[in-house]
Amino acid sequence: MGRLLLISGLVFLIWIAYRFLKNSWSARIREVEQHEQNHRSPANVQQIKACSYCKTHIPENEGIYKDGKFFCSYQHLDRYLEHEQK
Repeated sequence: MGRLLLISGLVFLIWIAYRFLKNSWSARIREVEQHEQNHRSPANVQQIKACSYCKTHIPENEGIYKDGKFFCSYQHLDRYLEHEQK
């Protein structure tokens, strides 16, 4: 009878420890997710620029810079340079 009480007491203590750890882990996960949501950087936000030749707006990472000017393609860069030379 004494062993049965001892075993059931140990099982109860293990169950209490499991519940405590589970709740604390869940709270920590929620805290980290909330922090990430509040401090999310706009890394996936892209600037939109107008081509100096055709004035078409495209994402900055898809264009070309030359002498401080932005172009949507190498063709427009060449055409712009041709017009500038005239």
